[in-house]
Amino acid sequence: MPPNDLDPQEDGVLSPSVGLHGPLGRAMDRVDTWANFLSRAAMTIMLVLILIQVFTRYILNDPIEGVIGATELYLMPIIVFGSLSYLEMYDGHVRVGILFEALPDKLRAGFNVVLRLAAAAFFALVCYGASREALKAWDYGYRTSGDIDAPLVTTLVIAPIGCVLIVLRLLVNAAGDVQRLRDATDRTD
Repeated sequence: MPPNDLDPQEDGVLSPSVGLHGPLGRAMDRVDTWANFLSRAAMTIMLVLILIQVFTRYILNDPIEGVIGATELYLMPIIVFGSLSYLEMYDGHVRVGILFEALPDKLRAGFNVVLRLAAAAFFALVCYGASREALKAWDYGYRTSGDIDAPLVTTLVIAPIGCVLIVLRLLVNAAGDVQRLRDATDRTD
């Protein structure tokens, strides 16, 4: 989180400067923070499980089963898709900064709107495709293979949920960019 992308609140907590700052923006911030908490919890659980797996394999010579399955089927997708919208909440995704920062504020805000809407469309398509796969797995009763025997839909729903969150966050941030663009235009008139 670069310091110039944050606004201090009255209680000293840093809040994102992108996106909307009204009730909708605050609600989306809470949802993204909750999803990021789940992502961090999944990472912690994965760390603990792998440490236990290493201990039981090399010290006790009796490894526990299901760690690799749980990690690749559930924990890693939660880590990735749970943190996407949180990172966008702080405008932390990669971009060509040297070129982008050299642009005037109005042009930068306009590009932000276009880029965020394009990214939202992309993630909406990913969500659509992932949702179709999850529904197919549900309809046909597909099960996971390997150490864990569970319905495959339980792992396939993680991606669409994460994609919905990033689409909503991108739309909220694009609306905030439009709002800032309108405010900048009103000040110059």
